Amino acid sequence: MKQYIKSLIVAVVSLSLCSCGGNQAKKGVKPVIVPLNISVFLDLSDRLERQMMPTQMERDTALIRMLADHFIDHCVKEKILPARDHMKILFYPTPEDSNIVARANNLEVDLDKLNPKGPDKRLALLSMKDNFSKSLTAIYEKTLQDKKWLGSDIWDFFSNEKVDVQCVRAGYRNVLVILTDGYLYYGPNKIDKGTEHSYISSKTLANSSSSLICKRKGLSNLEVLVLEINPYEPKQRDRLVEVLRKWFTDMGVGRLDIVETDLPSNIAPSIDNFLN
Repeated sequence: MKQYIKSLIVAVVSLSLCSCGGNQAKKGVKPVIVPLNISVFLDLSDRLERQMMPTQMERDTALIRMLADHFIDHCVKEKILPARDHMKILFYPTPEDSNIVARANNLEVDLDKLNPKGPDKRLALLSMKDNFSKSLTAIYEKTLQDKKWLGSDIWDFFSNEKVDVQCVRAGYRNVLVILTDGYLYYGPNKIDKGTEHSYISSKTLANSSSSLICKRKGLSNLEVLVLEINPYEPKQRDRLVEVLRKWFTDMGVGRLDIVETDLPSNIAPSIDNFLN
């Protein structure tokens, strides 16, 4: 089966080379493809326990498979061997469980670090979705089993410039996809300054003057796609999106889209529109 898939990728690449070469000869212009840097931030909070069908785990993993498909397609357009694309899945703060940390090592593909003259890049793409699927399933199952719901500190990840180090590469198209219900709550880093907060809750959303503390700017080289927004109270949906949109805009994010939770097949067009 792997040999068949490998042959299929080689065939697609060969066809791509032929067609691109023909178009370039006609137009006399070589298309420039900017390498893609996709980061996926997973919110491993109690949102995973919310009752829904499909489950949150099933929704998240389906969306990540879609993102991986886009990544692989982009690499094929770059003809694979010269491709420098990068994709990783991350958590913040880093989970304390050593098993989760070990599994997380399989959640990154960095073609820029692989030998362009051998089979390494093709093999990395061939095994990518399988590695991601197995590792994510193990991480979700362990998280649901332990039920240690500290939350994910998305606010600090941006505010103290962790995102700059982990998700922004010079010369790349930098895309950060955040899978979260939108509440951005992390107990150990809870800050309140009047109507400004480091988190979002149903209580803060009830206050029409509340907002997220904005500590920085300078993120024009980052595109942010927020998926799986899921307010506890449906009537607070617009308010939740409003608070998030203002915060990202105030930080100077280059491009932004915020999408409410839905069946993965219904979210697929939003991913297509954002990445294409």
